[in-house]
Amino acid sequence: MKKTSKKKVLFIAIIMVLSLLGGSYYLGKLVYDGSVGSSEVNKSENIVEVFSQKPDKPLDKLKNYKHENLMIKTKNNYKIESLLIKSNKKTNNTIVMVHGIGRSYYDMLRYSFNYLDNGYNVLVYNQRHTGKSGGDDYSFGLYERYDLDSAVKYIKKIYPDGKIGVHGFSMGAATSTMHVALNEKDKNVDFYILDSPYSKMEDAVRLGIEAENIPLIPTSYISFWGDIYTKLHSGFNFDDVMPYKAVENSTVPIMLIHEKGDKVCASDNSEEIYKSIPHNKKELWIIDGNNHIGGYDDTGNEYFLEFLNL
Repeated sequence: MKKTSKKKVLFIAIIMVLSLLGGSYYLGKLVYDGSVGSSEVNKSENIVEVFSQKPDKPLDKLKNYKHENLMIKTKNNYKIESLLIKSNKKTNNTIVMVHGIGRSYYDMLRYSFNYLDNGYNVLVYNQRHTGKSGGDDYSFGLYERYDLDSAVKYIKKIYPDGKIGVHGFSMGAATSTMHVALNEKDKNVDFYILDSPYSKMEDAVRLGIEAENIPLIPTSYISFWGDIYTKLHSGFNFDDVMPYKAVENSTVPIMLIHEKGDKVCASDNSEEIYKSIPHNKKELWIIDGNNHIGGYDDTGNEYFLEFLNL
């Protein structure tokens, strides 16, 4: 083969490799943009208007309770936008509610009123990268657990003799699960309610990729590049987020709830977390249904009656 021909072959090979790498890197970016780097479903500037138009009128109901806006300083050196709602019944007990990815504390209001009417104050807050809270991206519970810890300690300082429960939904449930390990030292949280968590970040991302039905390219390959992109841009890997491992030394009551046919986050995730809890102060409630965090809509007041016994 002539020298010029060899050079052409080498040049073409280099172009092909660079194209493959460039395309793969772009796939990684798409995974990142749809997970760690995603944004709120309802933009902050429109959120009051959006929730004012909700059929169940959560903002109107909120007016029936004393409440105050807070900015709680976190270990991550920023503040989290929070709302403390006081029960109309005299109490020192508080539920801290944790929303999922793309959502905000406004989404938690609909769940709050039942707790308020049953003698619990409620703290709702915006996780990092949400509303006025700090943080440049989501970390699927890795850094959010420290924000939750700051929120819990804030409540403990106000109500030192009160009971504290944490109720998380989806990524908020994973954040809450990751917090279980932090809680073991001081045991500020008396119980956890985990609605539709994922047991591993990798599985949550994989399901998100599969939902896109990308032809010809293996999901594992796309996830691999999403992991690389996340490491380069946010400094952590998917394997750094393993909620099921955070409960392995737990001693406080934990309840998990999941719909059997959940296609966003399979109920197997709750089962894996449940099996990892070493004590018997645990409960797994699998509800017939196909929705993600659909337990409240499908069971009504029964949803809260289960939890109020913890």
